[in-house]
Amino acid sequence: MRVVPLFARLRRGATFAVLGVGLATLALSLSQCQMVEERLTGVSEVSLNSNSATPSNCMRQCAKQYVEAKALEIKKHQALAKACAGDPVCLALEDIRFEKALELLKADQMACQAGCHHQGGGGGGR
Repeated sequence: MRVVPLFARLRRGATFAVLGVGLATLALSLSQCQMVEERLTGVSEVSLNSNSATPSNCMRQCAKQYVEAKALEIKKHQALAKACAGDPVCLALEDIRFEKALELLKADQMACQAGCHHQGGGGGGR
């Protein structure tokens, strides 16, 4: 019959104790992780509590701002074209400026609408 030395038994016990403490620490630290930012149902608390923050209202607001800004730009274009007094170079330059201004307004509308959607951004676990 072979007797396991006391030192070997203590070493084995210490190994299991360290392993147990390590696993318990790992389990406790992982329980604090948040894997997703959105709710699992896909319905945010903001949309449940208020209608003003919904994406459709945001989109409508962006469209309204675009229409108002475009109307102002059209009035400005008409005034500047009238100020050209029939000068073809002045009118051509104003047409170019007007087209660029409309492109900027459209880009602003697209940026506004892009801000209406919050579909993750890789920031889960915050």
